[in-house]
Amino acid sequence: MAARREAIVAAALDVIQEEGLSGFTQPRVARRAGLRQSHLTYYFPTRADLLLAVADEAVRRRIEALRKAVSAEDPAMKVTGLVDVLVDPRQTRILTALTQSADADPGVRRAFSALGAGIAPLGAALITSFGAEPTEASLALLQATSTGIAVLALATGAEAVRDRAEQVLTQLLTSLRTERDCT
Repeated sequence: MAARREAIVAAALDVIQEEGLSGFTQPRVARRAGLRQSHLTYYFPTRADLLLAVADEAVRRRIEALRKAVSAEDPAMKVTGLVDVLVDPRQTRILTALTQSADADPGVRRAFSALGAGIAPLGAALITSFGAEPTEASLALLQATSTGIAVLALATGAEAVRDRAEQVLTQLLTSLRTERDCT
């Protein structure tokens, strides 16, 4: 039963990645999963139920990708890993599509809150690896900068922003250390 639910959610993620939120329908997801719609609705009675499961899985995948990305010992390699995640259009496309739903759907909004909570310790570890003290403001700055990089990479192409993204993040993280040293 769990395997079937996972396959449906994976199919739904594929549909959103390829067709956006407007293409996210139960019939399309059922076709992608190789099921009749009645079987899909057995597991997810409504589109909203399926969307919430998709949001939860997208958040889980993003946190896991970021966890792996910043697991390197060397701070510069952590930044490179972070940029690799941020410029990958697959997850960003799904997350940006889900933001449309978060505006109206409290469940999806909660999933985005879980994303923020899940990445906060990773951001704090990254900031600390650069010799700076993580604060609420520095974490928010890192998250906003990272989100901006991901959206720009999606809009303009990963290779167009990759090098600049590494420079920007390195400068940001270094300036946080410098700022601490000045106080």
